[in-house]
Amino acid sequence: MLNADGVEAALYDGVTMTPERRVEHALAWIADGYPKKWLRLVNLCERVMTEGWPRIRRGDLYVLASQQGLDITLCREFRMDNNLWSVLSRYLLMFRPSLASAIFPRYTPELDEGMDFEAMWHRDVAATTFFRAPTWMAAAKRGRAA
Repeated sequence: MLNADGVEAALYDGVTMTPERRVEHALAWIADGYPKKWLRLVNLCERVMTEGWPRIRRGDLYVLASQQGLDITLCREFRMDNNLWSVLSRYLLMFRPSLASAIFPRYTPELDEGMDFEAMWHRDVAATTFFRAPTWMAAAKRGRAA
């Protein structure tokens, strides 16, 4: 259930879903099987972008994964919830600004103001990951200008 700010109010266990928990939830998904699963997601998005898809949405990922021959378990994982996709889309842009021509996150003050996505990634996933942009908004400007 979304609250007035458009943020998921509770997880299945009743714990309040704060913006920081949303990011941590996404990072846990990435860290589970990192870097293989993350790079598959990046590859899927890059592939369809080069095929001319005008937009990549969460709902497209299951079909895309299936078409690329990924196993059904991973395909199902790519049919992720909207809270997960909202964070993953930000990381995708930071990692590959060129994806800004097909991925369009919606600005959300709770997530986009004061949240250090890069530091959280380095803490929870991999300390050595290089991001080409410090925020998804910087990535979007850079990626769309390219």
